[in-house]
Amino acid sequence: MKLRMKNTFIRSTGGASQALAAIAIGLAGISAASAQALYSVADIGPAPSGYSCIPTNLNDHGDVVGNCALLSDTTTVPNEAAVWRNGTASLLGLLNGAETYATAINNLGAITGTGGIIPQGWVTTATPGVLLNFFPNSGNNRTVFIGDDGRIGGYYIKGTTWKGAIWTPDSKGRYRVTDLPFLPGGINSKFTFAIANAFNQSGQAAGYAQTDQIGQHAVLWNNDAAHSIVDLGVVPGDWASWAYGMNDLGQVVGVGNSPTDANLPIVGLRPVMWNNDAAHTPVGLPLLPGDTSGSAYGISNAGHIIGVSMYLAPGTQEAPNTPRRSVVWRDGGVFELKSLLAAGWTDVSAAAINKLGQILAWGTFNGAERHVLLTPLQ
Repeated sequence: MKLRMKNTFIRSTGGASQALAAIAIGLAGISAASAQALYSVADIGPAPSGYSCIPTNLNDHGDVVGNCALLSDTTTVPNEAAVWRNGTASLLGLLNGAETYATAINNLGAITGTGGIIPQGWVTTATPGVLLNFFPNSGNNRTVFIGDDGRIGGYYIKGTTWKGAIWTPDSKGRYRVTDLPFLPGGINSKFTFAIANAFNQSGQAAGYAQTDQIGQHAVLWNNDAAHSIVDLGVVPGDWASWAYGMNDLGQVVGVGNSPTDANLPIVGLRPVMWNNDAAHTPVGLPLLPGDTSGSAYGISNAGHIIGVSMYLAPGTQEAPNTPRRSVVWRDGGVFELKSLLAAGWTDVSAAAINKLGQILAWGTFNGAERHVLLTPLQ
């Protein structure tokens, strides 16, 4: 089974057509908007002494988590998760002596991630440097979210089947797992699985699921008692879709996989947003001029979306000598992220966006590499 991690789109409706028209109108203002900085820039702080780090996620206070490697020994010393608070970095420790990777931090400062020789989910405890393996009897599990109420979201493998899951703590600090349902209608169960890539504070989740009848489709799990699953579908002509981000309002973003047809304007992946109306109306997101492929993977509560835009040669899945440019969809258009910053920035990449629209990113400013927090000015 091939898992597609991090990269959907859908059927045409009247609502989607109106939204697309609004985007087209908004594109006329891109040149003027991109001429001024729309984000302030603040360094998240230096890496721990002797380490090189990559930031991965943030909460709504601007606290950042990431992963660090010791510069003097990148082969035998395990990778270690870290957190940045108020410009100061702290290493979080190892899981049973093995590597750790931080994936999410909630607004109370609790952190979750994956670590160990066989990937296991962990969560921070009241004791600094001590990480709790909250689901030790699973052969392989990954976390992507921790709510302010302590719920942890992610997915795990049972036998040979991947399942989306929510782990809920009790008063004694033990975690109860709730499996998220699969899409119905599959005939051969060995081809059925579900991966949950995103969760929100409202108790919803999004990701993708597979059956032998439909292939892989983006899905949404509701916050009802049964965590009922909704098939978000694919854009006409596409063969698959995946969801990778969602906000607290239930809007979902991701990609669809389109045919590699030389006569089509979209090649490979197309970025998509599904609205939070009853029909989960899809809206296709525009690409940068001249590009043919892209993806969306994060969305704020104001509807600002981060992702990438690129050029793929018609009829292929290749992009010779063309960069993956980090973009933001906002104000009715698509903008290359570095164009929304003050002059001097190059090679800017977005890692995550919080619900307030702050973007965790890294890039090069006047020749120096920086890890930064971008805060919207408007």
